[in-house]
Amino acid sequence: MDDHSPFPINTFSATYRPWVTYTPTLYRWVYHFAASRKRVIFAERAVYPLIRQRLVAAVSAERPDLWISVHPLHVDIPLWIMNENGCRVPFVTVVTDPVTPPVAWFSPEVDLCVVATEPARSVALECGVPADRVRVIGLPIRRAFTEMREGFKPELRVRLGLPPDRALVLMTGGGAGIGRLLPIAQALARRLAMHSTPAQLAIIAGHNRALLRQLRAEKWPIPVAIRGYVDNMAEWIAASEVLLTKAGPGTLAEAACLGVPVLITDYVPGQETGNVTWTVQHGAGAFERRPDQIVALVADWLRPGNPTLSKMSAQARAIAHPNASAQIVDVALQLLRQPVCS
Repeated sequence: MDDHSPFPINTFSATYRPWVTYTPTLYRWVYHFAASRKRVIFAERAVYPLIRQRLVAAVSAERPDLWISVHPLHVDIPLWIMNENGCRVPFVTVVTDPVTPPVAWFSPEVDLCVVATEPARSVALECGVPADRVRVIGLPIRRAFTEMREGFKPELRVRLGLPPDRALVLMTGGGAGIGRLLPIAQALARRLAMHSTPAQLAIIAGHNRALLRQLRAEKWPIPVAIRGYVDNMAEWIAASEVLLTKAGPGTLAEAACLGVPVLITDYVPGQETGNVTWTVQHGAGAFERRPDQIVALVADWLRPGNPTLSKMSAQARAIAHPNASAQIVDVALQLLRQPVCS
């Protein structure tokens, strides 16, 4: 979309964070408008003439043997292009919204649709995807998270340059740094400074440079590690006792793989709503938006003798799919065949 679409479609990636941060109600309206396959197809057909020529050139240049889509807006249109050009190759959709996915993900024409949960499978079937083409496998995560499953937290904290003997509370708003990280971190640091268990904070601001500057300008009463975008997120999560985050599906799947309980502090309206319910119902975490209650929960969980974190850790591991990426690759490659192109 960024490289092969005209304005304003090529701005969608750049506007995503301010859109969901500052106008969540508008985003919710758009999500509910797109809750109908008929409306989705209508909108895509309206846009198609504007982007078709550029996308045809891009697809023709690649001449793929297998197509794997991991974005809901990259399903119907690529299929139309391949069908028009007489170059239909196996098409796989890997749905990365695990519980309440937008219906734009689901085209009955795909050869394989991979979903993470049974609720997502139900949505696929309601959209007309044949049952034998829908597989419940899990959400794909990087191999680094699987490799960190047995990591020893104090050793990992040393590797990250942190005090090994202080409980680590990790905060993140995803790659875009979405959420009210600053006020929550301020309140949490003040509370943990008086806590009976020595604790520390780590805050990953992602690509949110304004947030990064604000965090670094603060005077913190406890040790606080502040980072922008990092490529060793597996180490940071594995080193933590608890993760405070928005309900991003990738982050929740990564935390589950590592058995780290999550306290969800926010979510994107629509497709992330189900992620909150799923996590809480399975006992792998909790949801709280109010900063004072967030602080109280974390302080209680870190209280010596409180078994809550260990119980949630076990539940998180129970719902994890650490090998989902490899399994998805295996089933996708089974579809690989010589494409018939004109």
